[in-house]
Amino acid sequence: LPVLIQAVSIIGNWLTRDSQHLPLTRSEREGFLWQLTLFDFQRLPEVSSQSLSDLISCIVLSMYGYNSSILQEYPYGLEKCIKSNHRRRSHIITDEILHKLFISCMLSSNPYIRSLSMTIFSTQMEDCVLAHEMLSGIAIDSGCRKGDFTDTVAPNRPPSDVLYQVLLADFEGLGKRLWTAVIVDVLLGSSKHIGGACLGHEEPNDQIFVSSNGRKGRDSLPGCLRISYQKCELQHQTTGICTNSIYSSFTEVLLLERNQKLCGRGRCIAAIRNLIHGNVDTCQSMLEICFQAAWICLPDNQARASLIEPIGKLLAKPFHSQFLKVQQGSSKANNVVQSMLRLLVHLHPMPAIDPFLLQSLGVNYNCYNESLTLLERQYVTLKTNGYDIDSPSNELIRALQTCYESLGDHDVGISISSTTSNCPGTKFSLSLDMYDLVNESADAYLALADGNHADCFPTECEMMMWEKRWIEAHKELSQWELVDEVATSVGNANLMLECAWKRNNWEKVKELIQSPSVVASLEEGDPLTKMTEIYLAIHDGSLEEVESLHAQTAQLCLHQWQLLPSVGLGNSTHNNLFRQFQRLVELRETSQIMMQTTSHSARRSIPDLKALLGSWRHRLPNSFEHIQEWNDIFLWRNQIFDTIISKFSWADPNTVATLHDRPFACISLGRAARKQGLKEVAAFSLNSLTDCTIDVEYAFLKLREQIVSFQCSSVESMKGGLNLVNSTNLSFFDSHQKAEMFRLKAYFFNELKEKPKSNQAYCHAVQICPTHARAWIDWGLLCASLSDDTRKQASEEKADSKELSKKTGLYLVQAMGCFLEAVRVDPNEQSRDHLPYCLSMLTKDGQSYGNLCRTFETRSGVLPSWVWLPWIPQLLSSLCRVEARAMKGILIGILKDHPQALYYSLRSFYLERRDIERSKGQKTASPNDDDAPSSSRLAEEVMSNLRKAHPILWLKLEHILEDLIIRFRPSYEAELLHSIIALFQKVSTLSTLNTNKDGRPDSQMEACRKTLIMLGMKFFYFNRDKPEGSTTRKSARFYAKYASQFKSDFLEKKGSNRDELVDKLQKWKAMLELGLSRVPEISTLQEVSPSLSWFSSQAPDLWAGACESKSLTVSNSQHDAPISLDNALFRAKQSSALAAAKTNSQLVLAAANAEGLGGHAGGGAAAVEIPGQYSPTSSSVLDSRPFPELHAKLVKFDQTLELTSTSTKQHVHRITMIGSDGKTYRFLLQLAIPYWIRTDERTAQVQYVMGKALRRDMRACRRCLTTLPSVVIPVAQRMRMSANEKSHQSLDSVFSQVQGPRVNRLASYFQEKVTSRLNDLGDIEEHKKKQAMKDAKLAVYKDICNKFALPNILSKYMMEIIPSSEHLFRFRHIFTSQLAANSLLQYAFAIVERTPSRFVFCNTTGNVLLKDSRSQYNHGLLEKNEIPFRMTRNITEFIGPFLLEGVFIPSFTIISSSMHSKRRVLEPILHLLLRDDVMNWYISKSSTKNDQKMQDVERQLADRTWSNIRFIQDRFEECSPRNVADASAEAVKPNVDPIDIKVRSLVDAATNEEKLSMMSSAYQSWL
Repeated sequence: LPVLIQAVSIIGNWLTRDSQHLPLTRSEREGFLWQLTLFDFQRLPEVSSQSLSDLISCIVLSMYGYNSSILQEYPYGLEKCIKSNHRRRSHIITDEILHKLFISCMLSSNPYIRSLSMTIFSTQMEDCVLAHEMLSGIAIDSGCRKGDFTDTVAPNRPPSDVLYQVLLADFEGLGKRLWTAVIVDVLLGSSKHIGGACLGHEEPNDQIFVSSNGRKGRDSLPGCLRISYQKCELQHQTTGICTNSIYSSFTEVLLLERNQKLCGRGRCIAAIRNLIHGNVDTCQSMLEICFQAAWICLPDNQARASLIEPIGKLLAKPFHSQFLKVQQGSSKANNVVQSMLRLLVHLHPMPAIDPFLLQSLGVNYNCYNESLTLLERQYVTLKTNGYDIDSPSNELIRALQTCYESLGDHDVGISISSTTSNCPGTKFSLSLDMYDLVNESADAYLALADGNHADCFPTECEMMMWEKRWIEAHKELSQWELVDEVATSVGNANLMLECAWKRNNWEKVKELIQSPSVVASLEEGDPLTKMTEIYLAIHDGSLEEVESLHAQTAQLCLHQWQLLPSVGLGNSTHNNLFRQFQRLVELRETSQIMMQTTSHSARRSIPDLKALLGSWRHRLPNSFEHIQEWNDIFLWRNQIFDTIISKFSWADPNTVATLHDRPFACISLGRAARKQGLKEVAAFSLNSLTDCTIDVEYAFLKLREQIVSFQCSSVESMKGGLNLVNSTNLSFFDSHQKAEMFRLKAYFFNELKEKPKSNQAYCHAVQICPTHARAWIDWGLLCASLSDDTRKQASEEKADSKELSKKTGLYLVQAMGCFLEAVRVDPNEQSRDHLPYCLSMLTKDGQSYGNLCRTFETRSGVLPSWVWLPWIPQLLSSLCRVEARAMKGILIGILKDHPQALYYSLRSFYLERRDIERSKGQKTASPNDDDAPSSSRLAEEVMSNLRKAHPILWLKLEHILEDLIIRFRPSYEAELLHSIIALFQKVSTLSTLNTNKDGRPDSQMEACRKTLIMLGMKFFYFNRDKPEGSTTRKSARFYAKYASQFKSDFLEKKGSNRDELVDKLQKWKAMLELGLSRVPEISTLQEVSPSLSWFSSQAPDLWAGACESKSLTVSNSQHDAPISLDNALFRAKQSSALAAAKTNSQLVLAAANAEGLGGHAGGGAAAVEIPGQYSPTSSSVLDSRPFPELHAKLVKFDQTLELTSTSTKQHVHRITMIGSDGKTYRFLLQLAIPYWIRTDERTAQVQYVMGKALRRDMRACRRCLTTLPSVVIPVAQRMRMSANEKSHQSLDSVFSQVQGPRVNRLASYFQEKVTSRLNDLGDIEEHKKKQAMKDAKLAVYKDICNKFALPNILSKYMMEIIPSSEHLFRFRHIFTSQLAANSLLQYAFAIVERTPSRFVFCNTTGNVLLKDSRSQYNHGLLEKNEIPFRMTRNITEFIGPFLLEGVFIPSFTIISSSMHSKRRVLEPILHLLLRDDVMNWYISKSSTKNDQKMQDVERQLADRTWSNIRFIQDRFEECSPRNVADASAEAVKPNVDPIDIKVRSLVDAATNEEKLSMMSSAYQSWL
């Protein structure tokens, strides 16, 4: 490096001499300077190379008359400086080279050089001395201190000139350095910063800032930096930097510097100008801020449009690619193209960049998300302005589709094709393709390609799309011969190459590999084409070339990996590359196998390939992945296996069978194809095993797959399957395999309507293998169907059905026994699906404890207690029924094994039933009265058992809950305010025209007055006696303050109209809110509950079994069960590691018991857990037995206590628990009626069931569709704990933060304007009143949308919370799929009141929570809603049109289909849930009942319950993809609809303006 510096110094002196006799010619000088522009400084040490960089900068600046003594001896700010005699010498080189070198000076680490260069660049000077003099003059005028050489700026210039000059600069000479720092430096140097740093509390009143924590207002911004330009009238549009960003550490410095003596000197700007050269994140943030400020200060849109072309030219420069070889280490941008596009995303108005350029940048520079954001906004803008751009030939549409498909969002790509297609048949075929109906879509595309278009004129792009999708469908069907014919006819060499190697046609592969198109693909860096070369090398035996080709292919794959977004955001973008990496690994292993087999075959010895073949067996695709992905792996494996068989043809066939794994490969491929409905592919794969020696196990698996393929088909096929079973020789099979064959035989008999034979075959199956759970399940289903048939027969014959009823009951008893036995022998997820059916059957016993209850009591006692955890609410509610005695044993078993899973619900249920009995004055049954024990007595007995089994745990839990109930109850003011708000919302929705004909108020107003009377009785004891002990200091103070005023306002005056009542309620609302506003939002736990603040515990040992009870039941400890055919987890459970863990856990438990620390004496079992970690509120993927030692334990309570407002306008406390896992768990302590608490429990159960259905659905697994239950824990009969993280936000809170609190006044404004319009109409006829109401509401709704409520509030909020375009894009994707699941539940269960405060989502994960969901009943029947689910304009704007069509609609349809596919399993679950829900709803509307009366009411409501079940099941069915009998015929129909047309109509209804305007004002449909 010193030699290099000396050489550059010498040559630099030659270049800068005035003498005409230089030792270098002009071409040599220019060549040397060109080399300097291309020099890569990153190859040298960073510190030592700075001197070389400064030397080059000095050479460049000498062309402008630079003299180093000027800066060294006369820094900025001195009164005198000596002028230099140097002249500009830039004439000795061309301007192009000088410009490239000069730009490099602007990134110099020397602040002197950088300051001079920036001044010369920004002022367009040609003399370095003049620039120095100008900076010194500015420094002197500003009063800068001596030595402040970088706190001055160049004179202000118009922003348009600055931006134009910067965008036209040539940054190629900067190499791999981040040249965006030059743009930031120039913009900062050109800014006006008079007045120093502007603090947030001095911003204009019309500015609203949103900080990163989501809070709004000036108080949340103690310091903001504002960059503004000279155009003062536009300063209010500048951008603020929140202190919670990366600049928060400078807040104190800014506050100290902000005074009259020091402000305005530019030191803040100078400091930031230095920082941007040292930190990439700071540079990116300042780039966005400064460029936005300059963009806003441009005079008009014409000036902005003039900059679009320079921006496009700058982005299109080829030298940006060098950044792809460097990891910049930034969390915000990995290359300059990303940096610039992220800047453009935040510009308003956003520039319209060429779509093809954005597509190219997205693909080549990992800017997919930024490009998509820009493209989508262009699309929405053009559509809003009335442009017709939905054409497949439109560049914007093509760019959008290419970017989405590159990211793996194939559903969005298909939806875009559907939007731009002309033919209804194309939309229909694409809908088949979207929902993975491969056979049907292939037939539909073929019918369209044949030319029968039903008066439709397809475009050329549309026909090309038919061909492309038809080829993809036949690839999925493994019809490679047919695909090869099409590829040959169209001359697609790459497709022919793929077909050739998969068909084992290696001669054609050799021929195609030399074709020009394939060579071009290799030069473009296609890893799949390169991989084919490896296939060919292995086949030809050129194994020495494999390693080199493998390395080249790996580099190509890694290059593509670099151009993709980051991993871990829940997307499928990297799946293709993951599969390519797997194939690369197997190709290298294949090379090793071929080398070993060749060597051993020559020596006539047998190689040991068990290790490699074992690794291949465990390296399989997921069962839900497309068959094409299975083919890519198994077709190559089978070719290798065939080669091995041919090489060792001389060996014994049984020995050769150990050298390959072809049977496993073919059977695995066949099973995956069969499960995906591709029976032809499965049959082809299984038939390829005819020439292979296989053992008995694989022979059975092959036979089973062949038999199962006959299921769910025609009668003839069923008979063929039965014949195949009957012709099978079972003597070689073991008992489990024989039982499976008899089970399949019974299945075919049942489908062929020969149920007696089916019953006999099931009997044989369980006799042969009593531990075959699947046979027990199917036998139980058969008995249940026989019971249904017998019941139908009895109803049809209308005769004495006593014998038939008895027969029906016996069938049900047998069915229940089968289901419970299946759980006993194998408590897997499939066996446990029928436990709700067993609970539902108990209602068939009627009013007495019959055979079903006795069977249930006998057989349920031997089951593991953990299998009942998801159904604890139903077990508790059954204590009020005749089967209560059977439930008691199950509950006692649960409390012994998992007490904390039962404790909260049991305690709440007991208190609720006890209060009901006390309110009715019932006499509690004596302990000896065993004939009819009440539910409260049974619950008390279970609680007593809990106290005896876990005394220490019970004491801890009781202590915690007592404090929570007593000390955290909302104040009287908060409770009254909540009631007043609810009543105010109800009264506000009433119209002043709602009066009877005689002028009296209608029944609704009377109901409101009765509510006020009840409030007076509740809070002030009007018209009733005070209970003993009710007078406390707080209650007395509350009574004295409000009682007399409440009585005078609401109870003494009679006949007040609606307007007067609204005014009074508003007055009370304001008065109570004012009183509550004085209560601090944050307090210490010590002030409220000293005992909880002192609570502390230590987490127990994490050994398995360390937290299990001493009284652990034998059935619960015996968790592992025999393997089922498709249970892949069984082998993992039987591993040696698990055996060792079990041994250790037993030793730990034994030692703890010996020391008196285990079980009921304390220890791990006595540690208090964080609530909500058991099913159904916390369901894992495995959904297996819970392991308490892995649960988070309560260590202590956080000392900070928060007071917040909930979705129901309650002022409640938020308490924070600190777990042993280091996480914090926040819960809201809310008051609610028992019906609401029970509804929350059932909502969690519904989401739990939906999650299980989605995990088993292949289409849902491909799209990563999940749903998470909400955690709601009952604390008392009228109090609950609901999980509430700080990241949980409601739409109401979002709108308040972004648009201010005035948005909450729009509801009353809406009602007032509608009432005013109706009053202006005067007396109108009755038949016109309804239409007048619609017109008035629609007019006011549009007025609010246009004037008050912005349509992009949610988008603004999320862009502040998630500034990264990449993370925001993935958030939108997850949010949309979660919204689909939430919307389906709203529609199916007729959930109402989805107000903005109840629309809650997590602003970090995108999960949409189903909070406070209540179904709408009309006399106990679910009622249809006009608006199926909440899809207001802010939500649709945030989602965007493409995610709405390509994510929301498919997700909604697939989730509905997965629920409908489990219709038989779902029916008893719905029966349990709706039975309890209807009963709780009825009780909440009437007086409370005792157990006997509740049973009578339940029998009366039974028909309504089953009607509600059919209502929900029908909605799931109608939202599923409709069945298509003949896709070819339907595709050519003139008006065929897509198969998801019902969901599309629901979306249209949810976004319809007229229907939205008719919603109540509390719905706030304009948000």
